[in-house]
Amino acid sequence: MVHAEVRWGGLVAAVLLGSSVTVAADDLSPMQLLDRMSDAVRQRDYEGHFVVQAGDHLDALYLVHRVDGGAEKERLVSLTGKEREVIRSEEAVACLAPERDQHINVRRRAGDSSFSPLRAVNASQLSEFYRMALLEPERVAGRDTLQVLIEPKDDLRFGYRLFIDSVTSLPLRTVMFDERGNTLSQMMFVELKTEGSITPIERDISAMQRARAGEERAIPDERLAQPGWSFSSLPPGYQLHVHRWRGVAEGVREHFIFSDGLANVSVYVQPARGDALKGVKKLGAARAVGRLVANHEVIVVGEVPVKTLQWFTQHIQATAP
Repeated sequence: MVHAEVRWGGLVAAVLLGSSVTVAADDLSPMQLLDRMSDAVRQRDYEGHFVVQAGDHLDALYLVHRVDGGAEKERLVSLTGKEREVIRSEEAVACLAPERDQHINVRRRAGDSSFSPLRAVNASQLSEFYRMALLEPERVAGRDTLQVLIEPKDDLRFGYRLFIDSVTSLPLRTVMFDERGNTLSQMMFVELKTEGSITPIERDISAMQRARAGEERAIPDERLAQPGWSFSSLPPGYQLHVHRWRGVAEGVREHFIFSDGLANVSVYVQPARGDALKGVKKLGAARAVGRLVANHEVIVVGEVPVKTLQWFTQHIQATAP
């Protein structure tokens, strides 16, 4: 169900990225620091505990990330609220929720389906729509960090402050704020290990891959030739990053992911049901906007201003056959 996916994905998917020798603030530009972050978050082994805050809601999580022969593997575990665990390899991703009857859900073709809060950004894509500057260094989780300010130039995205480890280039804290400077959400590591023995997760990966994945509904090849939906206009700076099809009980669900290099917006389209979302709904730091279009439910989700989400709902249309 789209709403459940969005709620869990929105909790842990709001941050950014990483490299590896000690640097001073005067040595690198903000864009160079972001590039180092993007490399480090994908290429380093690390393990730690962090907290995510959105409004008055606080969650604690545990993360292990390993790289083996260039292939990324990760394990993310919620330490508060309902038991949740995500294990990802290059081949598949499994979501474990013990309270469910079928507590393991394995999906093949994991691709870029990372649920980690550490994600790469496209630094070269940011300069047209964001201003970047270095602020005063601070300490986070007992480590020295370089602080990067990223401010939007318009009202279609939020701003960020990133606290980047001066040794590993991993982001130890990320703060997202609105146009008035109010904090909307933040992520902060309270403990991080990047050297020595990192907890192995290969056994978990192997068990996950042996588990039987649920049968995917077959989708006729002609339905996959091109997206069934298109957009007459996109918010400035946002580009299509991913497009997926998935068979559901009602027919076919399409999932689009758009990005401006930093912020991501997901658009879900599926045959309308009785409980279709209409209007605006708050999902932690994210917002969801729903609309019915041509007997289909359109849900747009992202940690961006509602104005941006509504842009997508107002400019989506069924592709002519």
